[in-house]
Amino acid sequence: MRTIKFRYWNGVTNQMVNNPEMPHKEGWTIEQLFSDRGWVWMQYTGLKDKNGKEIYEGDIVKSTLVKDEGNIEKIYYREDLCGWSIPSEEHRKYYEVIGNIYENSDLLTQ
Repeated sequence: MRTIKFRYWNGVTNQMVNNPEMPHKEGWTIEQLFSDRGWVWMQYTGLKDKNGKEIYEGDIVKSTLVKDEGNIEKIYYREDLCGWSIPSEEHRKYYEVIGNIYENSDLLTQ
């Protein structure tokens, strides 16, 4: 069973908050709770990169596989696949998290 975890980007303070205490308001969805505070939530994919770092939605990963060297990808949820846009298990051991779309968006333009 996969661990359900979240982190959020606080757009007001420009800070990433890991393992936040989940706020609660009766009848509100997670999206409503976070957007009410100006937060953008990101879910843990349940997977780790080659260094054992947890991969979250919004992370930027880079391939260290020679044939794909320098290949940089953003992790996001794909509705059409009902899953994450993560490299295959065979290639995942060559990927490492190098940042995220909020603190390091410039990495996607390289």
